[in-house]
Amino acid sequence: MTRSMARQVVLHVHLAEAALTDLDPNACGGVDLARVEKTRSFVLAEQVREWCRATSTQVVVKPVIDLRDQVAVDAYEIPDRIAERVRLTRPTCVFPHCTRPARGCDLDHGDEYVPPDPNHPCDGGPPGQTSTMNLAPLCRRHHRVKTHPSLSGTGPERRWRYRRLPDGSFVWTSPHDQQYLVDPHGTVPLSA
Repeated sequence: MTRSMARQVVLHVHLAEAALTDLDPNACGGVDLARVEKTRSFVLAEQVREWCRATSTQVVVKPVIDLRDQVAVDAYEIPDRIAERVRLTRPTCVFPHCTRPARGCDLDHGDEYVPPDPNHPCDGGPPGQTSTMNLAPLCRRHHRVKTHPSLSGTGPERRWRYRRLPDGSFVWTSPHDQQYLVDPHGTVPLSA
């Protein structure tokens, strides 16, 4: 099989402390090393070695990014370096119960973007509004649900809204004031 016809595997390498200190691949069932693009699961170092040995697989390794870095810019447009961090941190849409991959999602400003006013700096939005801490992946459908008011609803807001918690999870409030906690493990209703 020629290289141009090879199956392509895109790896995002994640180096945990255990990957650097535990050199025994059999300890604790192996060390999670990488996440394969368009999946939510991690693969072991042994699987990566097998792909690299196979002539039928083209392995693309993406650069290691420290996802703890907080990156911000003073523009509405989202640079690739920020979009990549957000999508790697949250690999799926963050709307309650949604599992669409973040690669196909819009990136939403959690706090609405307010353009800066160059003539009156105190009247415009603050610097750094487009940041890894103020963006979340939302599939197109849920981005629209969040952005556009509903025709029904009982609370002061007639649309879905969310706030990001310090641990990276999200609390969503529906137009009917029902709340949901969304974290990497799924969705939990908070109100009865």
